Amino acid sequence: MLTMIYRKTLRHIIGWLIAVIIIVILARTIYINREELLAWDWKFNWYYLLLSMILLMGAYLTASQAWRTIITGFGFQLRLHEAFRVVYLANLGRYIPGKVWQVFGMVGLAKELGIPAPTSLASFALVQGYMLPASFLLVPILLGRGEALKSLMIYRDLTYLVMGLVLLVFLILFFLPGGLNWSLNRILKIFRQEPVNYRPRFTNRIAIFFWYLVTWLLFGLSFHVFLVALIPQSGISPDFSSGAYIAAYNMGYISFISPGGLGVREWVMKILLAPYIGVPLAASIALTHRIWITIGEAFMSLLALLTYRIKSK
Repeated sequence: MLTMIYRKTLRHIIGWLIAVIIIVILARTIYINREELLAWDWKFNWYYLLLSMILLMGAYLTASQAWRTIITGFGFQLRLHEAFRVVYLANLGRYIPGKVWQVFGMVGLAKELGIPAPTSLASFALVQGYMLPASFLLVPILLGRGEALKSLMIYRDLTYLVMGLVLLVFLILFFLPGGLNWSLNRILKIFRQEPVNYRPRFTNRIAIFFWYLVTWLLFGLSFHVFLVALIPQSGISPDFSSGAYIAAYNMGYISFISPGGLGVREWVMKILLAPYIGVPLAASIALTHRIWITIGEAFMSLLALLTYRIKSK
């Protein structure tokens, strides 16, 4: 038991250490090129910044609607604010290395709404099963084979291959009768949980995938509007900036060591934006956007906690 606790603590420490090292490297890049950055004609358009925050909030709401639609497939009916509370507060667990805290958070919060642990655990698996393929479909479409990816030719093609395989497996399970139900119960068996009966209508499955596509597009557009608010003369198209953010977000999300993708997301974003606006400016945008996202998440956390008042009334 002590050995397990020691390993988890060590993994958390290593995760935060890696994140700090990457952030320090990016901050050092900014400091070395501070004169160039200070000479840049910065434009802070507060209307665009407000629009960016509204789009960000919209992404969190559509993600909540997606999980609400998943739960409907299990026979449970939730209101949107209830789904939002579960999804968003559980999502804060991603800032602890590993995905286990997100799972525990979702199971505990869903239990308050009368949803049994096997169902909420299965719903978390479905969130990953729908969310990642939806982003993997959008990233190649939005990024294409742009100039920014030429220096990452091998990694790009390997990444696209992995995305393609994930999409293929998802489509097989999606269209195969009982495929998702079979895969969910295999996962639940690993965690020694009771099996579930997940046989939603086809329209329900289509709706889930649709909501996750909308969620990713809102995340990407929020980043693009943020970019325009700070550097309108960048010349980066909405599709590329949106794809860059979705790709960077996913690389950070699937990195099990870094908490909340901290550092990893910023590093990937810097690499993708650098050919267009230069390394110093790209590093600055990446770190500044992390601060902007943190402000947005603090506000959304407050809204999620306020939904308990709706429950009490």
